Amino acid sequence: MKRERNGAATKPTARRKLDAARREMYRKLVFEAAEAVFAEHGFTDAKMGDIALEAGISLKTLYTVFEGKQEIYQAITEIRCAELLSLVPSDPVLSPLQAVMDGVRASVDYLLRHPHFLRTHLREGNAWAVQPRASADALAPEAVAIWQEHLDRQAQLIQRGIDAGVFLDEDPQLMTKMMTAVYQVHLADWLEHGGTQDPSELTRRIQRHTRHLLCGGDAAQGTAPA
Repeated sequence: MKRERNGAATKPTARRKLDAARREMYRKLVFEAAEAVFAEHGFTDAKMGDIALEAGISLKTLYTVFEGKQEIYQAITEIRCAELLSLVPSDPVLSPLQAVMDGVRASVDYLLRHPHFLRTHLREGNAWAVQPRASADALAPEAVAIWQEHLDRQAQLIQRGIDAGVFLDEDPQLMTKMMTAVYQVHLADWLEHGGTQDPSELTRRIQRHTRHLLCGGDAAQGTAPA
């Protein structure tokens, strides 16, 4: 009898694990589909039916996983912003300039590997360098806080370069915003021209302009660290 009770007790546990695994599978499927739909239509014009169709699931199933497109948008943005935040170099051994150049390369590589995310946030018209406006309040406060932390970490890195006499002695917060604008303009131009430019060359261009911004005049004549 004891064995039967234990066996019976394991069934709900196994069912919960199966349900959790199924839900996680649907979440990943929906994330991929939703990013494609948001990139094509924008958040405002995207429909839950479009997302369900792209994901290859029923609308009913979609609503069992997410309450609406705002919840999906918030979840995706929070995850992507956190992943981008993790790319800000924190190794104190690296020189400030090398750390910035490494961060440029890592961030550009990440955004080019997630083109739907990139297109979505370019078409929303937000300036990346300032506190993001929440696209019809679509962004969760958590995502906004993560992005602000990203800007703050960049400013700390730039301050380290200023203290070391490597970067121009300017407001590090302002320099961070200007550097972020460099990313946004170059990436928008890359997409506008069909994304045909070699990614390595795109990265070098962003590194070159970032180096010029941070170091000034003659620094732009040199080759940015790879």
